Amino acid sequence: MQMDDTICAPATPPVHSPIAIIRISGPDSLRVASSIFMSQRHTHEFIPRYAYYGIIHDSNEEIDDCIVIYYKRPHSYTGEDMLEIFCHGNPIIVNKIINAIVAHNVRMAEPGEFTRRAFLNGKMDLTEAEAINHIIAARSEWEIAVAIQQKHGSLKNAISDIKQHIIELKADIECAIDFVDEDIEIISYDNAQQRMHAIMHKINDIIKRCKIGQNLSGGIDIAIVGKPNAGKSSFLNCILNHERAIVSDTPGTTRDVIKESVSIKGIQCNLLDTAGIHKEADGIELLGVQRSYRLIDDASLIIFIIDAVAGLTTDDEHILTLIGNRPFIPVINKSDIATKESIALIQHAFHKKGVVFSAKTGYGIPALEDAVYHFITSQYVEYKNSFIADIRMIQLLEQSLVYAQEALNQITIQSPHEIIASALQNVIDTIGAVTGEITVDDVLNSIFSRFCIGK
Repeated sequence: MQMDDTICAPATPPVHSPIAIIRISGPDSLRVASSIFMSQRHTHEFIPRYAYYGIIHDSNEEIDDCIVIYYKRPHSYTGEDMLEIFCHGNPIIVNKIINAIVAHNVRMAEPGEFTRRAFLNGKMDLTEAEAINHIIAARSEWEIAVAIQQKHGSLKNAISDIKQHIIELKADIECAIDFVDEDIEIISYDNAQQRMHAIMHKINDIIKRCKIGQNLSGGIDIAIVGKPNAGKSSFLNCILNHERAIVSDTPGTTRDVIKESVSIKGIQCNLLDTAGIHKEADGIELLGVQRSYRLIDDASLIIFIIDAVAGLTTDDEHILTLIGNRPFIPVINKSDIATKESIALIQHAFHKKGVVFSAKTGYGIPALEDAVYHFITSQYVEYKNSFIADIRMIQLLEQSLVYAQEALNQITIQSPHEIIASALQNVIDTIGAVTGEITVDDVLNSIFSRFCIGK
């Protein structure tokens, strides 16, 4: 990919809107602006970060009145000369402006190319660059918050800290090589071993936090189970605040698994509505029940819907047997029509840990959200300090841990310092690849191709 030319792209979606933004980056940005933009305030040159109002035109006609802002390198998003054009948000207007720009030997940017240039020009490392994409694609408040922290360097700083400790250890080892014939101990094997254990603990901690973030960003799978007509589908519709599942008095209506995502206290959750479970299921209904069994096994959390009017039945007891020791929240549904005595009996059976609920009125939603949030935060204690990492990052971190173990092994058997230093260099190189200090074009192509065109 050529990186010394000038590129352009819309930074906003191609829809009708009050304002659209077009970006230009590269050495010819100012020349292009002078060719297509006229402003009473602009005479000979743009003052960086000033907003200029004027007219965008091509050789034949006026296209639109716009605001143009110039960012002088290196103080721009990409580290190059940059322009941002704010025009009316009509896709036809945007396309005409793009055509006028391209006519001046400017090419359309590839996906993620603005951010790629920012990375190559040292404006950010790979963890910060990928955090920008996570901010755009985030599906929950938690994910946005973590991605913003990473954009500001939380993951980068954690990795840099580890790398610095490894570099210092390697420097001491190499210093010991220089004094091998002297009666001077620069670093003992015991000291190197202790430091290596501390480094490995730090790498393990980052991997753990990355995997927590990976699990949470995909959403927590929550299976909704219960006997037929306990109100599972009504419960799902109530939580979503719209009708997603078919509600019917006929048992066995839900046969296929219905999956819907919802944010609970800022954390993404995947609600899975399953077929009603009962012992006598047969035929097509049995297929749905068997899917329910699999979901019980695979889900992170189970919401067990109980019909408060009918009370606990043999089908409910059968479901409890299937749940076993898996985490679940009892939801005592139909509280709007059940007697207080019936609700109390069910609560007693679950040691008052059930959530009293009405899918008809929405009563109990806050209590349910509290229960789900408590489960997630107890399972993922470090969720607020987690990282959002892709498979590439996690694999590199795990590989660096393998190399760190190899270095520790060499230290433990008191290998020559040259061998230990070489093993430590493998750790440094692999850790450096996480932030992009050591990388190849194929990796960059894969990362930045997932970005928007104008990013």
